[in-house]
Amino acid sequence: MDKKYRFVFWSVVIIAAITLLPFLGNTDFTTKGEPREAVVAMSMLSQHNWILPINNGFDIPYKPPFFQWCIAALSLPFGHVSEFLSRLPSAIALIIMLGVGAEFFAKRKSRDVSFLAAVITLTAFEVHRAGTNCRVDMVLTMFIVCGLYAFYKWWEKGCRTLPWVAILCMSGATLTKGPVGIVLPCFVMFVFMLFVSWQQRRLGVAVVWKAIYKLFFSAALASVLPALWYIAAYQQGGEQFLGLVMDENVGRFLGKMKAVTHDNPWYYNIITLIAGWLPWTLPMLVSLFVLPWKQFGARLRSNDEGSLWSRIVAGMRKVDVIQVFTWLSFLLILFFYCIPKSKRSVYLLPCYPFMAVLMVEYTFWFVKRSHFPIRFYIGFLSVTGFVLTALLVVLRAGVVPDSIFHGKHAWENIQMLHALSDGAMGFGDIILVMLPLLAACIGLMVLFHRRAGFVSSRPVLASTVMTLLVFVGFDGFYKPVVMNCKSLKPLAMQVQHIAKGMPVYALTDINKYEVGDDELRFYGIDFYLGDRLRQFDVDKPKNGIVVVPASKKQLLDAPFCKNYRFDEMMRTQHRASCFKDTVYVYRFMQATSGPRPQ
Repeated sequence: MDKKYRFVFWSVVIIAAITLLPFLGNTDFTTKGEPREAVVAMSMLSQHNWILPINNGFDIPYKPPFFQWCIAALSLPFGHVSEFLSRLPSAIALIIMLGVGAEFFAKRKSRDVSFLAAVITLTAFEVHRAGTNCRVDMVLTMFIVCGLYAFYKWWEKGCRTLPWVAILCMSGATLTKGPVGIVLPCFVMFVFMLFVSWQQRRLGVAVVWKAIYKLFFSAALASVLPALWYIAAYQQGGEQFLGLVMDENVGRFLGKMKAVTHDNPWYYNIITLIAGWLPWTLPMLVSLFVLPWKQFGARLRSNDEGSLWSRIVAGMRKVDVIQVFTWLSFLLILFFYCIPKSKRSVYLLPCYPFMAVLMVEYTFWFVKRSHFPIRFYIGFLSVTGFVLTALLVVLRAGVVPDSIFHGKHAWENIQMLHALSDGAMGFGDIILVMLPLLAACIGLMVLFHRRAGFVSSRPVLASTVMTLLVFVGFDGFYKPVVMNCKSLKPLAMQVQHIAKGMPVYALTDINKYEVGDDELRFYGIDFYLGDRLRQFDVDKPKNGIVVVPASKKQLLDAPFCKNYRFDEMMRTQHRASCFKDTVYVYRFMQATSGPRPQ
């Protein structure tokens, strides 16, 4: 790495590490998605099966295992899987992606653009959330984005050798979430190569076939390592595994999944991008009100330089190659994920690093004309910092009564209120709480033109520093205090206490279970029980403990339960977070007949 770009690389890596790593384990699992991935790694270690382990008493993994391999490998020295270790691969992937991207764009654009693009990517809501979650999406994103960077470097050198780094990245992406890890980078690179050939007036049949040949060969090599796992997994899982693979990849893309999940219209992706870029969406939207729209309109209507289409074509031929690559990477990934019916906000994560570069360049452009959008954003952050701190002071003073909360969410809101107002605060917590206030003070100094060191004359950098401070304070104090009120760990500990060594089961009618339907999957409880949870309908046990949500109590009267007696041991006094329902715990034993719970 060139010395003049090393500073940018390490600055981004250190900032990202300080922002992400210290707080990964502070928040318990509160959803189904995170413990579902962590339990797979747990089963790998306990069963010594790194190909297709059985978890949750019945399930085989939904996705290829690279992400779970990372969790299991990191957990191996400690002998157990924790929240911190299960989220660590996502955080490391985000740090790598930001550092590599900063170095990549610093060489081809400028160090200011690359540094700020990396930091605003880090503080985009969707990216930050994915980088602190135990989900496969950030690792997949890192492989896809770094694979595109590697492809571009290969193209710069004339495509003379094999793009081994890109091939390994595509292999890793495929082992993380399937063939999309190969299809998407090759699709983007193919269009880019054709576009640049058209720019240079060299586009022809020979050029097209050359691009197809080289990318196809790269894709074939990238398929070798994943193919080895797929073959080994099929030998273990048979038709059940093959059906899952077809449903997750082909069925999801064509909208023919057995269980429809995340079915959304095409414009859903636009909405999620706007929401995913919070809080940076705010200055981008405000900037629309200060643009010289009349000048743009006059230029569009002008015929001095030919027709509008001829000017667009001429302009496209003059665009810098790295700018073409950045735009195409963003637009083609967005287009690709508009095709399948199944759409989620995390699918668009590979768009964010490229969008960030374009957003920073756009920000530099409009700041030359007006500081108002950035100053407005700085003012918003300042108000947020003061209000957040003041609200915490009011809550700690104990002047907010429980009676202000009503309705079905009242219990959860009261628990959050008590966690913020009554929880013990150490010195570190006080420092974290003060960070949003510090950001507010920096904002005031910038807004009132007082001397604020190097940030006073650089409002874009000032807003970036302020956003980082708010995120660190949120991740370090507010998020764990609030989210742990929804933790599944206390419920799991209650179940463990009641079980007293007896086997614990989830009540699921496997004959009616469909891929993607995890309504009855107690992944969080299973994680905190050490993957002890079994499936009642699979094992058909003689006795034990069974857990069931209130909405599925009718399964206790199903034919496969008719020879059991069920005695209620406990029920939650509130709705469990990921089930949005009361959870019942029963002790059962085989009997000729027995009373049914009411």
